[in-house]
Amino acid sequence: MDWITPLSTLAGAVVGVSSALLAERVRWRREQHKEVAQTRRVVYSDFLMALSRGHSDMRTAVLQHDGSTGDRLYGALHQALDGSGIWRLRQTLSLTTSAEIIQLAVMACEALTRMRDLLVEDPDLKGDAYFRVRADLWRENAHLREAMRKDLGMDGPPDPDVGRYRYPAAS
Repeated sequence: MDWITPLSTLAGAVVGVSSALLAERVRWRREQHKEVAQTRRVVYSDFLMALSRGHSDMRTAVLQHDGSTGDRLYGALHQALDGSGIWRLRQTLSLTTSAEIIQLAVMACEALTRMRDLLVEDPDLKGDAYFRVRADLWRENAHLREAMRKDLGMDGPPDPDVGRYRYPAAS
């Protein structure tokens, strides 16, 4: 019977240490999940801001040009798009998120590139062609934002822009 007391003490110590280690592991995993979500939140925000900045800077390039087209305008529009950081952030997304969000980001980038290409050919910000590519960009952007919100576990009503796109008559 003298050996039961030390064995019980040892068993109690093993159970106590094991439960402390398990609790620490659960806490560590919860913190890791929070850090990963915060990293994605920052990358998502930066990417969306770069997308917006690319659009805005291209509009500015068109407005600041003296009506010239061709290489000068292409250069200004290309610089506006590249200067937004969208391509660098697109690569960052590929390391931090799901294939679904990467695909939606690619589609948004393609919409922005189509806008640039259209503005090189027809730099009319009040024309129907511009309104169409702008509506495409907004649609892709809205779908991307909604997927990002879901990925981050954000609840509440969906993004109000999803499914509603301003078109020439409503712009």
